[in-house]
Amino acid sequence: MRSIVVKLPNWMGDILFSYDLLFTLSKHFDRVGLCTSTSHAELFRAFPIPRTELILYSPADWPWLDRDTILKLEAFRADAGLLLPNSLGSALVFRFAGISHLYGYSTEHRGFLLEESLPKPVQRLHQRDYYLKLLALLDLAPEPYPALAGNRGRTVVIHAGASKPPRAWHLDRYLKVGEALQNMGYDVVLVTQDPLTDGPLPRLVSPTLLQFTDLLKHAALFIGNDSGPLHLAQQCGCPVVGIYGPGDPMVTGPRSLSPGRTVYSAFPCSPCRQRFFRDCKPSQSGKPFCIEVLTVDQVLKAATDILSLQPHASGVHMA
Repeated sequence: MRSIVVKLPNWMGDILFSYDLLFTLSKHFDRVGLCTSTSHAELFRAFPIPRTELILYSPADWPWLDRDTILKLEAFRADAGLLLPNSLGSALVFRFAGISHLYGYSTEHRGFLLEESLPKPVQRLHQRDYYLKLLALLDLAPEPYPALAGNRGRTVVIHAGASKPPRAWHLDRYLKVGEALQNMGYDVVLVTQDPLTDGPLPRLVSPTLLQFTDLLKHAALFIGNDSGPLHLAQQCGCPVVGIYGPGDPMVTGPRSLSPGRTVYSAFPCSPCRQRFFRDCKPSQSGKPFCIEVLTVDQVLKAATDILSLQPHASGVHMA
């Protein structure tokens, strides 16, 4: 097969988890089409993959793509299609675009639409490994995307946002961690989408992805929630501290691309389905208890471990 088109996940973190798979495909196919949202196009300019072409759609159009996107998929003339999302809709759209040789997991009763498929693994896998298992359908062995290495200064980047607000640790606690690191002599930058946020830390407001990656490529440390910017930092080779509550660090935790620590407190209901707040009650602050119990001291210790005592450490710091 000379060409393949891949339906990418809808979240930046998940796309970054698929980079080893995509890089492997680029080594074995003449052309690799990447069907992804326009909101993620800049990611592939920051981290290019050889022999790939973007097939872009508006986020509002998925999963029922507009006629122009269907025509783009048809015009690519792929010999095969690989579906990374688990949805039935992704299989139907690719079939509608005339891509008959489809591969993916046989989830959502879509196995009859796939030429070859894998059952969803029973065991918990990191999302990177979940995607890499699909290479077995194409008889390919994984080849890792080249890691970035750069000169690290004394800048610590803090990103307090998350796509799902209940997963985000308190902003005031982030500011306390940042102030403590400032007092240790580090240059701390708060990356935020809100220009009105008050506080003691210098801000980088609404940077482009390329501006953000340029900062991360030279930063000493990134501190943030279970969200895309954490995994973007690792793609830049930046050491990270990830703060996890409802999510599962075994599935979406830091990879081996850079030193990483996860601050996490496992509850009997962890990891949850993140149906806030139908399966559990919120704490008094409105956050899930699993994120509420994480303290400034725990995050600060994880940060200083990476910055000083254990520059190559990787693990989970349990509450």
